[in-house]
Amino acid sequence: MQAVRRRDFLNLSGGLLAAAGLASALPRPAMAAGTLRIGFKSLPGGLNPLTVSDLVARQVLGSMYESLTTVDTKGRILPGLATAWEASGDARRWRLTIRDGVTFHTGRPLTALDVKRSFEAALGGDGTNFAVLALSKVRGFRELRAKTAAELSGITVIDDRTLEVVCDEPCAVFPFARLNIVDVEAAGQAGPDWFRTLSAGTGPYRLVRSSDGIRMDVEANPGWRGGSVPFERVSFLATGIGNDGITLFNDSQIDFTFVDTDALRGVMDDPGFKRSLSNVPRMQMRVVALDPRRVKAFGDLRVRRAMSLLIDRSAMVERFFRGVASVHNGIVPPALLSNERLDPLAYDPLLARRLLEEAGYPEGRGIEPFQVTVVPEYRREFVYYVSQWNNAGIPAKLVMAPRQEFIARSRRRDYDAFLFGWTATYPDPMNFLDELFSSSSRFNPVGWTSAQFDGLIERAMAIPDPTLRAEVYKDAECLVMQDLPVIPLVVPDYVALRGNVLSDNFITPFGGLNFG
Repeated sequence: MQAVRRRDFLNLSGGLLAAAGLASALPRPAMAAGTLRIGFKSLPGGLNPLTVSDLVARQVLGSMYESLTTVDTKGRILPGLATAWEASGDARRWRLTIRDGVTFHTGRPLTALDVKRSFEAALGGDGTNFAVLALSKVRGFRELRAKTAAELSGITVIDDRTLEVVCDEPCAVFPFARLNIVDVEAAGQAGPDWFRTLSAGTGPYRLVRSSDGIRMDVEANPGWRGGSVPFERVSFLATGIGNDGITLFNDSQIDFTFVDTDALRGVMDDPGFKRSLSNVPRMQMRVVALDPRRVKAFGDLRVRRAMSLLIDRSAMVERFFRGVASVHNGIVPPALLSNERLDPLAYDPLLARRLLEEAGYPEGRGIEPFQVTVVPEYRREFVYYVSQWNNAGIPAKLVMAPRQEFIARSRRRDYDAFLFGWTATYPDPMNFLDELFSSSSRFNPVGWTSAQFDGLIERAMAIPDPTLRAEVYKDAECLVMQDLPVIPLVVPDYVALRGNVLSDNFITPFGGLNFG
């Protein structure tokens, strides 16, 4: 499918998620023997499905592991390993029905006890994962984390197919949190590094071999609940930095690779790639995180507003991203929360300079020099942002860091300022609001806190009706944008080069890959 410009995309589709759903109506490719080769710039060193907190890891592990619910290309929540879920009126108690007839790659049948054990294994360790915030509301989490209990007291196995979950706080999105369900018994027998050699999921593919950070091979799972899969094998390959992935695709060495933002213009302007290009809007927040602990000036709202006003986002969409990007006026993708209460993100260099002067930093004087750290594939994009700040006297310097180092250090808030991206794992604004900006979040990029915001999130968590919940979400998002602890950037589409063996809906707006 040829990549199309943003306004054409939306005009044709009638909306972001509807656009993503167009691909599902297209014919799927015929059953293909052989191996699908997917290139990533780098692969995480360890792919433990119980501690997933990296998008590439989630994409790879999605071939082997499943969660209670899944999301289709239209953003609808569908049954996964749970076939039904029912909440109490205050969203503190949930009853889950676990799918019958599912078998782990190890040969063991899936039961409700396995789901409970997966929760405990994920929450009881020292690592983090995408689901930890929602699941941390389960009764007994604190004791499990503190090693004073071996089980979650809030989860009761009624029978092989039924679980009852009690939360200490309301949790309206509990079943949607993406936690990989694992054969914990087999994993425990295999030792602490079990995930390097053992396939313990229920997904469409199972592990064959893994070379940390270099390559991973999976093969079709003949017992998968979804039936046959398109490929006998899938190989995930680390292609290296730069445009090596594009070169490998052009040389028919791989069948699929994402196109980085720095390479986007060259690929889209090259007619030779026209038939291989595919693009899907992202359900993502993309910002510059500013740490006021490290740079005093970042603690002043006027400085943060000035830095935002110096970015011409509309020009970036049209010129740098060739129209396949969008401006989000808030922190939640507008397809998930259309918040009419937000002001558009303006470009106003004159106002920016006035704000700097009001803050006591005329022409940027007095702001201590700071570094803006990104991974290499975003260098060209950030050259623009940093140059705009430099032109106003703000002493920013662009610094590159290797991906794995960048991920580790940014989680520790070990940078002055850095690119922070967050892709939704389920289609609810809570995925951005609670998981990134509540005071209890492990993923809060800059440590921003607000008692009023926390109160709104707690209130929203107790409202099972998503329409009513959305009104509270809007108030919460406005609070964040009024204080502007992060600077929203342009959000590019997922743009990829794909061979004709892949269907158009292989990429989802939520960052997943359709392996089934």
